[in-house]
Amino acid sequence: MLADVSDMTYDELLALARRFEGRELETVTGRKFTVGVSRAENCPFFTPALSGYSQTDGRKAAERFVERYNQIGSLRPSDYSGVTRNASYLVALLAERDR
Repeated sequence: MLADVSDMTYDELLALARRFEGRELETVTGRKFTVGVSRAENCPFFTPALSGYSQTDGRKAAERFVERYNQIGSLRPSDYSGVTRNASYLVALLAERDR
């Protein structure tokens, strides 16, 4: 089922990541994490509170996430499993957008 969403650009995703940079967020399964933006790759990265190790699968994966989001408008991480390993973090970031 398609959600009624307006298209998001990659730059808007980056702006959203910068807006929440350093703030603790939570995935749909309750895992806490923080988000940042890599200056070198110009893409979001995520640091799970449990491990403390930052992770990203790069700009191309984040761009593919935005493309798929614009197609389906889903906020279910499983809908992005073939697109990025960080779907749960990206979806949680989008869910915070209007708060």
